[in-house]
Amino acid sequence: MFSTLGEDDTLLHPPRSQASEALAALIAASRRRLWLRLPQLDALTADARVCDALKALALTSARVDIRVLYDDAGEAVRSGHRLIHLARRLPSRLTLKQTQEDDRDDQQCHAIGDGVALFEARGWPRPARLDLCARHLPRAPRLARDFETLWERAGGNPELRELRL
Repeated sequence: MFSTLGEDDTLLHPPRSQASEALAALIAASRRRLWLRLPQLDALTADARVCDALKALALTSARVDIRVLYDDAGEAVRSGHRLIHLARRLPSRLTLKQTQEDDRDDQQCHAIGDGVALFEARGWPRPARLDLCARHLPRAPRLARDFETLWERAGGNPELRELRL
Protein backbone atom coordinates (compact mmCIF):
# COMPACT_ATOMS: atom_id res chain seq x y z
CA MET A 1 0.00 0.00 0.00
CA PHE A 2 2.95 2.31 0.75
CA SER A 3 6.62 1.82 1.37
CA THR A 4 8.00 5.02 2.93
CA LEU A 5 6.40 6.65 5.93
CA GLY A 6 6.26 10.40 6.24
CA GLU A 7 6.29 11.15 2.52
CA ASP A 8 2.82 10.59 1.09
CA ASP A 9 -0.18 12.22 2.76
CA THR A 10 -2.79 10.44 0.64
CA LEU A 11 -5.56 9.20 2.90
CA LEU A 12 -6.65 5.69 1.94
CA HIS A 13 -9.92 4.04 2.99
CA PRO A 14 -9.48 0.28 2.54
CA PRO A 15 -12.55 -1.92 2.98
CA ARG A 16 -13.07 -3.58 6.37
CA SER A 17 -12.21 -6.95 4.81
CA GLN A 18 -8.67 -5.61 4.21
CA ALA A 19 -8.12 -4.22 7.72
CA SER A 20 -5.43 -6.76 8.64
CA GLU A 21 -3.66 -6.23 5.33
CA ALA A 22 -3.70 -2.45 5.83
CA LEU A 23 -2.38 -2.74 9.39
CA ALA A 24 0.34 -5.15 8.24
CA ALA A 25 1.36 -2.65 5.53
CA LEU A 26 1.77 0.12 8.10
CA ILE A 27 3.79 -2.17 10.38
CA ALA A 28 6.01 -3.29 7.48
CA ALA A 29 6.70 0.33 6.52
CA SER A 30 7.62 1.32 10.10
CA ARG A 31 11.31 1.43 10.98
CA ARG A 32 11.73 2.58 14.59
CA ARG A 33 8.44 2.67 16.44
CA LEU A 34 4.97 1.18 16.30
CA TRP A 35 2.30 1.93 18.87
CA LEU A 36 -0.94 0.00 18.63
CA ARG A 37 -4.12 0.85 20.59
CA LEU A 38 -6.90 -1.77 20.61
CA PRO A 39 -10.21 -2.30 22.36
CA GLN A 40 -9.41 -6.02 22.57
CA LEU A 41 -6.95 -8.61 21.37
CA ASP A 42 -8.96 -10.15 18.54
CA ALA A 43 -8.76 -11.37 14.95
CA LEU A 44 -7.28 -8.09 13.68
CA THR A 45 -4.03 -8.64 15.55
CA ALA A 46 -4.14 -12.44 15.44
CA ASP A 47 -3.89 -12.34 11.64
CA ALA A 48 -0.75 -14.05 10.35
CA ARG A 49 0.19 -11.05 8.16
CA VAL A 50 0.04 -8.68 11.14
CA CYS A 51 2.03 -10.99 13.42
CA ASP A 52 4.62 -11.67 10.71
CA ALA A 53 5.04 -7.93 10.13
CA LEU A 54 5.39 -7.33 13.90
CA LYS A 55 7.96 -10.10 14.19
CA ALA A 56 9.96 -8.73 11.24
CA LEU A 57 9.92 -5.23 12.74
CA ALA A 58 10.91 -6.54 16.17
CA LEU A 59 13.88 -8.38 14.72
CA THR A 60 15.23 -5.41 12.75
CA SER A 61 16.91 -3.72 15.71
CA ALA A 62 17.31 -3.97 19.46
CA ARG A 63 16.17 -0.34 19.68
CA VAL A 64 12.80 -0.82 18.00
CA ASP A 65 9.85 0.31 20.14
CA ILE A 66 6.72 -1.82 19.71
CA ARG A 67 3.93 -1.20 22.21
CA VAL A 68 0.46 -2.71 22.24
CA LEU A 69 -2.12 -1.12 24.52
CA TYR A 70 -5.42 -2.97 24.83
CA ASP A 71 -8.57 -2.77 26.93
CA ASP A 72 -9.56 -6.44 27.10
CA ALA A 73 -7.75 -9.73 26.58
CA GLY A 74 -10.45 -12.05 27.91
CA GLU A 75 -11.08 -14.28 24.91
CA ALA A 76 -7.45 -14.08 23.77
CA VAL A 77 -6.29 -15.49 27.11
CA ARG A 78 -8.77 -18.36 27.00
CA SER A 79 -8.24 -19.37 23.38
CA GLY A 80 -4.64 -18.32 22.78
CA HIS A 81 -3.60 -15.47 20.53
CA ARG A 82 -0.66 -15.15 18.16
CA LEU A 83 0.25 -11.72 19.49
CA ILE A 84 0.50 -13.03 23.06
CA HIS A 85 2.79 -15.87 21.94
CA LEU A 86 4.91 -13.45 19.93
CA ALA A 87 5.26 -11.08 22.91
CA ARG A 88 6.39 -14.01 25.06
CA ARG A 89 9.09 -14.93 22.53
CA LEU A 90 10.27 -11.32 22.08
CA PRO A 91 9.65 -9.70 25.50
CA SER A 92 12.39 -7.08 25.16
CA ARG A 93 11.08 -5.88 21.80
CA LEU A 94 7.28 -6.19 22.03
CA THR A 95 5.43 -4.97 25.11
CA LEU A 96 1.76 -5.55 25.90
CA LYS A 97 -0.10 -3.47 28.50
CA GLN A 98 -3.73 -3.31 29.56
CA THR A 99 -5.42 0.04 30.13
CA GLN A 100 -6.78 1.02 33.51
CA GLU A 101 -10.54 0.71 33.96
CA ASP A 102 -11.06 4.48 33.71
CA ASP A 103 -9.04 4.72 30.47
CA ARG A 104 -10.93 2.09 28.48
CA ASP A 105 -12.57 3.23 25.28
CA ASP A 106 -14.04 0.62 22.94
CA GLN A 107 -14.03 3.16 20.09
CA GLN A 108 -10.23 3.52 20.03
CA CYS A 109 -8.45 1.31 17.51
CA HIS A 110 -5.39 2.73 15.81
CA ALA A 111 -1.73 2.19 15.04
CA ILE A 112 0.91 4.90 14.77
CA GLY A 113 4.05 4.10 12.80
CA ASP A 114 7.20 6.13 13.46
CA GLY A 115 5.08 8.91 14.96
CA VAL A 116 3.62 10.00 11.62
CA ALA A 117 1.79 7.17 9.86
CA LEU A 118 -1.70 6.24 10.90
CA PHE A 119 -4.03 3.26 10.68
CA GLU A 120 -7.36 4.05 12.31
CA ALA A 121 -10.45 1.88 12.65
CA ARG A 122 -12.56 3.87 15.09
CA GLY A 123 -15.31 1.63 16.51
CA TRP A 124 -13.57 -1.66 15.70
CA PRO A 125 -14.79 -4.38 15.04
CA ARG A 126 -17.53 -2.47 13.21
CA PRO A 127 -15.83 0.73 12.10
CA ALA A 128 -17.69 3.23 9.95
CA ARG A 129 -14.52 3.41 7.84
CA LEU A 130 -10.83 2.59 7.91
CA ASP A 131 -8.18 5.27 7.48
CA LEU A 132 -4.64 4.54 6.38
CA CYS A 133 -2.07 7.22 5.67
CA ALA A 134 1.74 7.34 5.53
CA ARG A 135 1.74 10.90 6.88
CA HIS A 136 -1.41 11.99 8.62
CA LEU A 137 -0.63 15.17 10.51
CA PRO A 138 -1.86 16.46 12.94
CA ARG A 139 -3.96 13.43 13.92
CA ALA A 140 -1.10 10.92 14.36
CA PRO A 141 1.02 13.06 16.73
CA ARG A 142 -2.07 13.90 18.81
CA LEU A 143 -2.99 10.21 19.10
CA ALA A 144 0.65 9.45 19.97
CA ARG A 145 0.55 11.94 22.88
CA ASP A 146 -2.70 10.39 24.14
CA PHE A 147 -1.17 6.93 23.76
CA GLU A 148 1.86 7.91 25.87
CA THR A 149 -0.38 9.21 28.65
CA LEU A 150 -2.42 6.01 28.72
CA TRP A 151 0.72 3.87 28.47
CA GLU A 152 2.18 5.41 31.62
CA ARG A 153 -0.96 4.53 33.59
CA ALA A 154 -1.44 1.06 32.07
CA GLY A 155 -0.21 -2.16 33.61
CA GLY A 156 0.45 -5.76 32.79
CA ASN A 157 -2.25 -8.37 32.80
CA PRO A 158 -1.40 -11.21 35.21
CA GLU A 159 -3.33 -13.66 33.01
CA LEU A 160 -0.83 -13.10 30.20
CA ARG A 161 2.16 -14.18 32.26
CA GLU A 162 3.77 -17.40 31.24
CA LEU A 163 4.36 -19.95 33.96
CA ARG A 164 7.78 -21.52 33.48
CA LEU A 165 8.66 -24.66 35.34
